[in-house]
Amino acid sequence: MTELSAFVDNNARYSVVGWEPVPGSGERINVAALCEYDGRFIAKSLVREEVLRCMYGAAGDGVFQMVEGVIEALSAVARGHGLEAALASLPLSNFSIAEPRATWASNENDLLRQIVLMNCSLSVIADEPISTSDDLPTPEREVNQQWTTKVKEAIQVLRPDLSMYFNREAILVDGGVPVRFAVLTQRLAAQFGMLRPSQQNQGMEDARAKMWKLALAKERNPALTAALVFGTPSDDDITLSDKQRDRLKSNVGELQQEAAHRNVEVSEVHTVTAAAARVVELA
Repeated sequence: MTELSAFVDNNARYSVVGWEPVPGSGERINVAALCEYDGRFIAKSLVREEVLRCMYGAAGDGVFQMVEGVIEALSAVARGHGLEAALASLPLSNFSIAEPRATWASNENDLLRQIVLMNCSLSVIADEPISTSDDLPTPEREVNQQWTTKVKEAIQVLRPDLSMYFNREAILVDGGVPVRFAVLTQRLAAQFGMLRPSQQNQGMEDARAKMWKLALAKERNPALTAALVFGTPSDDDITLSDKQRDRLKSNVGELQQEAAHRNVEVSEVHTVTAAAARVVELA
């Protein structure tokens, strides 16, 4: 987490370790990460043993042990000689390690979550508790998360340097808990959301919650642009009924009025590409 008035550009580096199940095939699975954070080196498996077992049957146990052996070797080299030395010391030919990327993280777990989100579609943090039925995401939250992930991927294509500003946290109230933003730079605090025709009540609740956080960020740092980038169907979408179209127009207008009172900018977009372009423009 960070104070909005005192930003640090980056405080961590990481390299993703890939494994080629069939050497020479070109197929690669990102299985681990080697990180440098706060002067320490961290090597972490990003795929659970049970996931590999599901994918490869009895051979999954051996794959997991092989991954663990590789990251232990890389970690030892990094601690003794630095990250660059580890990049050149992969012990097995069917493993590869990407060039280091710089980012900012509030803690070690935040760094690992960023790595998983941006690089590992099949992965989870190895030490992350398994979700129970009480805290599983709702379908609406899953849709919003998918939208957010796609927008971030599109932003990376347009401005790769902005990826270090994804999922940053900031303290908005003295003594309060840190609040996470989809994008948080020295100039921009942005949140993403969707207003779907069939789930407009939930979409409005989500929008208002995010707008409130953005308003607090703007109050904390008046120089900041606070933006809610919201995806909606286009007005000429043939799947919309007249009632849904009218309600969407009304809800978007309501959000824009509320945002104006809070000094928050609402950007209504209809595609992932448009959402990414708007963030790049504001950043």
